[in-house]
Amino acid sequence: MSSLSGSFVQIHFDDIQFHENCGGGSFGSVYRAHWISQDKEVAVKKLLKIDAEAEILSVLSHKNIIQFYGAILEAPNYGIVTEYASRGSLYEYLSSADSEEMDMDQVMTWAMEIAKGMSVSE
Repeated sequence: MSSLSGSFVQIHFDDIQFHENCGGGSFGSVYRAHWISQDKEVAVKKLLKIDAEAEILSVLSHKNIIQFYGAILEAPNYGIVTEYASRGSLYEYLSSADSEEMDMDQVMTWAMEIAKGMSVSE
């Protein structure tokens, strides 16, 4: 692990053990993985190319935003390494039958937490 331009941690591809695919899109795929040297469960977004995303994520830090750990910059194995959300995404929860039991207090709490997290990105 080393720092790239002092802006974010560069994680070596061989330091990541990939597990199941959690999803994907036109950007690439997201995997649950294990960051071996840190003994940490992470999510890795495998990318076709690295652009400004790693630089942007490196300056965003808030308890209501998934934590960015670093980037894999070894062509062709580009990736973004972040905190793993073991309970899934908010979208997945809201789309599930479990969300029908939510009360207005929970909805308002989440709305406030989302707003606080988004205020950091502005």
